[in-house]
Amino acid sequence: MKTVYLDSSAIVKRYVAEAGSEAVDLIFDRAETGSVQLLFSVWNVGEVLGVIDRYCRRGLISKEEMGNVVAHFLSENAKLTKLGGLSILPMTADALIDSWLLVLRRHIYVADALQVELARRGCDALLSGDEKLAEVAISEGINAINVERAPDKVRELAGE
Repeated sequence: MKTVYLDSSAIVKRYVAEAGSEAVDLIFDRAETGSVQLLFSVWNVGEVLGVIDRYCRRGLISKEEMGNVVAHFLSENAKLTKLGGLSILPMTADALIDSWLLVLRRHIYVADALQVELARRGCDALLSGDEKLAEVAISEGINAINVERAPDKVRELAGE
């Protein structure tokens, strides 16, 4: 089974239609059928909820849509966790310290560095909609795929 780390930008694409959403949907479908295991961290959960809240405050989605998106996100996480298709990783002291060092080395936001460091700890690919994060991950030796620019690589990863 392939393990795929999703950064926050990729996760959001599952619940709000954006460029790259189809590629992310495919990976979630594979997780539900057991051919892929998704990974993300407890940090990502909070960050995704923050993005959804920001979309609502900016008027990009209504309060009702926000409620539906949050409910879908949380219920799907619970379902996939029970099925074994999702593991939500803890933030460890080692990962945090390594992410701080990555911030200084690559000049990126600490949340992005944390995602790179957690992906480094054992996944087949990191999926992102953030070009800079994907570039940093690649430069750090991680198989990173930008879901907006390379959906064909996501399909290949999913076995299509």
